[in-house]
Amino acid sequence: MNTIELTPAMNAGLPIIRQLERAGYQAVFVGGAVRDAILGIPVKDIDIATAAKPEEVMELFPRCIPTGLAHGTVTVMLEGTPYEVTTYRKEEQYENYRKPSAVTYVTDLDEDLLRRDFTINAMALSDLGVIHDPYGGLRDLRHGVLRCVGYADDRLMEDALRMVRAIRFIGVYGFHPSASVWRALQRHRELLRHVAMERILAELDKMMASRLPARCLTWLLASGLLSRTKLPLGNVDKLSDPALRQVDLSFLDGINDLDVRWASVLLAGSWTLQEAEAALESLHMSNKKSKRILPIIRIHESMRAGLKELADRFLLEKMMERFAGLFLHHGATAAADWLIIQASIPPNSALSILSPSSLRALNKLLQDAPVRSVKDLDLNGAELAKALGKKPGPWLKESLDHLMLQTALGRLDNVKPRLLAAVIAREED
Repeated sequence: MNTIELTPAMNAGLPIIRQLERAGYQAVFVGGAVRDAILGIPVKDIDIATAAKPEEVMELFPRCIPTGLAHGTVTVMLEGTPYEVTTYRKEEQYENYRKPSAVTYVTDLDEDLLRRDFTINAMALSDLGVIHDPYGGLRDLRHGVLRCVGYADDRLMEDALRMVRAIRFIGVYGFHPSASVWRALQRHRELLRHVAMERILAELDKMMASRLPARCLTWLLASGLLSRTKLPLGNVDKLSDPALRQVDLSFLDGINDLDVRWASVLLAGSWTLQEAEAALESLHMSNKKSKRILPIIRIHESMRAGLKELADRFLLEKMMERFAGLFLHHGATAAADWLIIQASIPPNSALSILSPSSLRALNKLLQDAPVRSVKDLDLNGAELAKALGKKPGPWLKESLDHLMLQTALGRLDNVKPRLLAAVIAREED
């Protein structure tokens, strides 16, 4: 008999299991929480499975929400925390490679676990910490193998997203796929076209947010899944071929921010700004995240193009001018994110366009800049137009942009008299 200590999250949900058992219904912890508890990984969310039917669960717990009655799930509220409690069930034929056409309640735990995707997710844990493992999940955890419950072809054809989930488990947990899983994935990867892009993005985000994003992405590219999504993602072939991509992907592990990791992947695969916009749109990336990622691509494109135009003897000075203009236009956050990428990539890679000294200089420029937007200027547009006795027009924006750039570069003090004098002198020229 294998046992483990219940996690704090499980102990917090233990009263639900105990109350179900007192009423005569078997109840256990199931799913990812059991897997992670065995691996010693912190557990946040827990799922409970029980022989009680949904209406019987609702009778026992007055504070509950019928969140998924069609699939036997009730959310029980305990001290302000939601716990999903699902009735043991078996599933009928799947529809559209996505979800079962119907579910049938059962009273046997093994039959419930049989419907799950991988053996590592088909274990249960009792209130006493006893592991129930009818399909060899513990063995596969110990050997670092990802194996399906039953026939891999059946499990992956039932829900095509399981192929992407397989890659996530392989990457995040450092597993290797069993031969049967890998062969089935190769046979059925075209079915990924049936999966909504939002579901794929959710899995990709989990991979990118993990501690091993490079490993996840390497396996994902090897699987060929990214070329078979419902909507096209663009430069996947360039990213997949080590000879074509801009940099070895291992640098991703050194970047902590999820959005900056996304920008790094797009740059590594040579996505242009337009291609990156199309890829994020295909993934249904949120506007908030896209607005964080795309300016990083814009800055990189502009800096790369600018460096090709500059003569060596003016390189650093002109580079700083260009960079200052970019962070004033696209924002200091995007500029700092781009510098993080440049600091993380190997200096000899095609993606690296800054020498160590240039990187230090641009970092110092950004950190020391007295202005980062027009709001930081000690002179606003109305004041400037009044002082010069001129009507607002294109000249006003041009003048303010000039003041911002000169002030950001440290060539002009950010005080109103100096700023006005600089504009007047420029007007006279």
